[in-house]
Amino acid sequence: MPRIRRALAYAGRIEDGATFAALDGCEDAILITEAALPRPGPRIVYVNAAQEQLCGYRSGELLGHTPRLLQGYDTDASELARLRRDLEACGRFQGELINYDKRRQEYVLGWAVVPIHDPAGVVRNWLSLQVNALRERAASAR
Repeated sequence: MPRIRRALAYAGRIEDGATFAALDGCEDAILITEAALPRPGPRIVYVNAAQEQLCGYRSGELLGHTPRLLQGYDTDASELARLRRDLEACGRFQGELINYDKRRQEYVLGWAVVPIHDPAGVVRNWLSLQVNALRERAASAR
């Protein structure tokens, strides 16, 4: 299933009343932030174990920070600008860029970002489904 559809399915579970903890055992790496996009950017409010494994940070090291913690020298600023434009315009994003794990090793992040709405339809959080895109491509080529 494509990343965006998986992300929407996870967001739907939360919108239907599940807690973030319902995503703890997901195979996909999930990172959830606050909804506010203005600088410094939304803070991380949830990560699952798969996200910890992907980036090498424990949840306690990520919570309260912005995803900017995972960015670095080769992170494409134009792709980050597209992320913001897409979220503001249509409430969804899918893309790839260079991110950095805790050891500051680069990896190609493939991710899809979708909203989590409150009962009134207002965006309350952003759910980001994240994968190591090079590993994903290698696995699908087998």
